Amino acid sequence: MAENSTSRGGFGGKVAAILAAAGSAIGLGNIWRFPYITSEHGGGAFILIYLGCILFLGLPLLVAEFSVGHNTKRNPIDAFATIKRGWGWLGAMGLVSVFLIMGYYFVISGWTLNYAIESAMNSIGGDFGQFFKDFTTATWKPLIFTYLFIFANHFIIIGGVQGGIEKASKVMMPLLFVILIVLAIYSLWLPEGREALGNVFTPDFSKVTGKTFLDAMGQAFFTLSIGMGAMLIYGSYFKEGTKIAGTAISVVSLDTVVALTAAVIIFSAGVENESGMQLAFVAMPKVFSSMPFGNLWATLFFLLLGLAALSSTISMHEAVTSYFVEKRGMSRKAGATVVTIGALLLSTACSLSLGAWSEFKVVGMNLFALLDSFTAIVMLPVLGILTSIFVGWIWKKEDMRAELTAEGGVDKTTYPAIRFLLRYVCPVLVSVVFIFGIVDFAKNIKPQEKPAPQEEQCDVKLEVMGVEDGDMLPDNAIEQVKIEVVETDKN
Repeated sequence: MAENSTSRGGFGGKVAAILAAAGSAIGLGNIWRFPYITSEHGGGAFILIYLGCILFLGLPLLVAEFSVGHNTKRNPIDAFATIKRGWGWLGAMGLVSVFLIMGYYFVISGWTLNYAIESAMNSIGGDFGQFFKDFTTATWKPLIFTYLFIFANHFIIIGGVQGGIEKASKVMMPLLFVILIVLAIYSLWLPEGREALGNVFTPDFSKVTGKTFLDAMGQAFFTLSIGMGAMLIYGSYFKEGTKIAGTAISVVSLDTVVALTAAVIIFSAGVENESGMQLAFVAMPKVFSSMPFGNLWATLFFLLLGLAALSSTISMHEAVTSYFVEKRGMSRKAGATVVTIGALLLSTACSLSLGAWSEFKVVGMNLFALLDSFTAIVMLPVLGILTSIFVGWIWKKEDMRAELTAEGGVDKTTYPAIRFLLRYVCPVLVSVVFIFGIVDFAKNIKPQEKPAPQEEQCDVKLEVMGVEDGDMLPDNAIEQVKIEVVETDKN
């Protein structure tokens, strides 16, 4: 029998809810994407634009997901269907999206664990780029660390909402903040530290272009895990009386602080011109190697990445697990096991696609890159658009107002502004991100490599003057050789 809303459990209090939801929002993108695009688009100028996008895009969408979850106390599929019959497919799309994301996200998460160990043992070596390539393209080593990370998620999830997710969040998030603060303080003592602080917060509006606004909107949307069902399921675990808007503001604030602090750390290291995996796994280890106690700082940095990844992946795992528990009537252990097995299989394929299975490509991409691009460019923006439309247009105005204004939540003057943003502003802004993402994706599609032209075969006819077929060649035959190339039928 499926668990009902009264037996399904929930977070013990406001702090636990904020820490868990903030953990879901704070991920790898805060640490390796935000610093790069901040540097690219004028430091403080980009931050100002980003904060505006957070206020008018990220925050309303987060409020929307929290509200749907808290109001229904259901898994993502049943949550939408409870509010409006026939809309369960929207929740199903979110679960498919988050499962696909887990496929490659677990692989990267495993890398952080390996790098933390390698840094502590000082065994990465001098050629950081080659080390990264050799490790990620290997067969078994990256898989072992990926599996370890998946099983860590599994054991947290089977512990339940309070005994697993909440307990883990109360340990991980403070530890993440401590490591972040230690690295930030140390970075400011470096020669470039104060200069880096200036680079982060000093506006340079000469670098602001149309792409600046696009990147700001994209970062504001993606950083909060919107569209995956993770925030919705966490919202369903909030206690009665939880102030939805206040909780969302707390989550957004923590997420932004982490991103800004990460930017200070990255800028201080002098690698702001790098981005993504190259920044984390090549540039940063190289920088740490030249620092006093570099192994220590590198270990702390990769522990930071690992904690950010783990706090995000447990919310992804929980979103899918909740479906099997509530919709399929499985026990939590059984439901989590199904999700874990699926994650193991998909992550294995993603990891091998970088090495042993790299020849298999779709639209010029291996499976790892394909899942990353498809979910980020197509699925998540579409889900964000549909979620804002659902909450702004489909959900009854009176029911949404009651949810947001209950027990001292959003005041009656603020509620119309949130509804307006969800009805008109959010769908437009996310649509812009979606359209430009599709255009950029299309530009970067690599055509299928044409097979190398085969060498044309030909017959070589040797004629020796004065020698008939079948006769013995004279000793000086080499001087009398006439070579004639005769083209043969290519077929």
